[in-house]
Amino acid sequence: MKDGLKDGLVEEKKNIETEKIKLDKLFSVIAGCRLVAFLAAVIFMFTSIKYKSFLPFSAFVISVIVFVFLVKYHAGIDEKILALKAKSTVINRYLMRFGDEWKKFKDDGSDFLKKNSTPLIAYDLDILGPSSLFQLINVAHTDEGRKKLADSLTFARDTSLGISERYDAITELSGKKDFMLDFESTSERIVQRREKEALRNNSDNENVDSQDNENKTDDTQNSEKTSESFPFWMYLFMIIIPVINIVMIALVLSKGLNPGRILITFVAGLILTWGPQSLIESFTSSVTKYGSVAGDYYKLLSLIGNEEFKSDLLKSIHERVKGHDGLLAAIKKLGTIGSFNNISFNPIIHMVLSGFLGWDYYIALAAYKWSRKNGNVFEESIDIISDIEELQSLAVLPVIRETTRPEIVYSKDPELSMKDIYHPLLESESVVSNTSDISGALTVITGSNMSGKTTFLRTIAINMVLAFTGCPVCAKYYRMPYMKIFTSMRVMDDVSGGISTFYAEILRIKEMAEYVESDQDVPALCLIDEIFKGTNSADRIVGAREALTKLSAGNAMVIVTTHDFELCDLTIDKGAVNNYHFEEYYENNTLKFDYKIKDGRCTTRNAMAILKMAGLVQI
Repeated sequence: MKDGLKDGLVEEKKNIETEKIKLDKLFSVIAGCRLVAFLAAVIFMFTSIKYKSFLPFSAFVISVIVFVFLVKYHAGIDEKILALKAKSTVINRYLMRFGDEWKKFKDDGSDFLKKNSTPLIAYDLDILGPSSLFQLINVAHTDEGRKKLADSLTFARDTSLGISERYDAITELSGKKDFMLDFESTSERIVQRREKEALRNNSDNENVDSQDNENKTDDTQNSEKTSESFPFWMYLFMIIIPVINIVMIALVLSKGLNPGRILITFVAGLILTWGPQSLIESFTSSVTKYGSVAGDYYKLLSLIGNEEFKSDLLKSIHERVKGHDGLLAAIKKLGTIGSFNNISFNPIIHMVLSGFLGWDYYIALAAYKWSRKNGNVFEESIDIISDIEELQSLAVLPVIRETTRPEIVYSKDPELSMKDIYHPLLESESVVSNTSDISGALTVITGSNMSGKTTFLRTIAINMVLAFTGCPVCAKYYRMPYMKIFTSMRVMDDVSGGISTFYAEILRIKEMAEYVESDQDVPALCLIDEIFKGTNSADRIVGAREALTKLSAGNAMVIVTTHDFELCDLTIDKGAVNNYHFEEYYENNTLKFDYKIKDGRCTTRNAMAILKMAGLVQI
């Protein structure tokens, strides 16, 4: 199934590249024609002024019209090339996700890893940061969409009340391949457009890395409403500038006056238009900020509005687009204003229109009226778009991995049932799945080094994170109670804070104990890797016994990995400890692992073999 999808994406990418080559050639041809039309206009204008002839002036006007037409046609081809490039980029990312190359994606969510506020599971389970779940699945291009995804994956955003509705929405999106590609491609086009603008403006302040998804140009801020009135003298200039030019052209044509007089009124129009430029820019701030991407936002909202959805959550988002009074119309209108404002990027055309018509005043008036009426429309639009981005990011997983719907029960009886569960961040062709039923208050997992103990803990937890966000899980079956997840895995010291690794681990386990003792309705899942490895063996065993006994006495399921076999015989109030293990085997005198969980405690050791492999000992 996934291979067929992959082959289809490869073929689609080839077709896009073929089409892009054709358009690139046409783009070059039209660029040459534009140059010819421009040079012709210059020559005819010079001839008209020098010989005071009407015929060259007429040729000049025709050349300008042809030039303007070619500019518009050229821009249309550029838009098509940009759209193809964006879609090719999106398809390529999906292809990279089928292997291991997704770890090259620059946007890994590291900016959300804040030391004092990010849940520890974000570090321990590779939720955020390099080689993380966020890096694998994120397709959000707005700040708000990225934040919603990061918050959902770290439970900073409560999704517990709508897990079933979110699952229906996520699985529906995963089945809409064309919608997902079109939606993300349009978002990607926004990033690439900003990249082009930054290069054009030589701006070093705008971060527009297309893979980094850093289109952070005030996405979540309201469009600014212009509070001051549009000056009356601007209305006058909008009338005066084109009128004096029309009158002068008419006099030249009818009275045979020197055509050079047209140049005088033209220059006067330029001075009147470009003189108060700072004031004009204050009125066009909304267009400057959003105008160039308004057309793409309109396409994004139209994609949502034109798509038929079945799930309740997606239908509610759809209704926000279709039911919002004037939302699409307002975005479309701003896009139209923005397209006219983009003429300013062509200095020749901008100069002609400004000198003859007072062009900038018309843009300022249109932007002023739009801002007065639709000042907050972008905030609403981005909120809608970011909701789809977050759900669509989670929908990436069932597209690239074999997944199933988890079964979540709301019970205080701690029990996990898993069939062929595997880690979503490991390459699908080589990952090893596991089947196990774990119940009881305390489970001890032993095993040799590198045999898969820690990965198994992370597999349990990261799939649970996915389940609680409404996402399908990487397993054939996974049944779990709704739980509060605690982890103690990548424990690090804090030199500046005077906290050792051992004490840092104690603080984590203390947090678990405090939650368990508070007798919350939601049971705790406490996953502890190599408990108290930061201290000597005698203290470690005594401390581990006390800590595990305390944790397992409350409403919790505790799963711990250890090399200390003494913990396998630990007695707790709720009955015997469950023992599982991973082990190694040797083939042709080579150490190997099957990464399969087995009942009972481990009976093998491999530390010396690993030391020998590293060349540190000889045995």
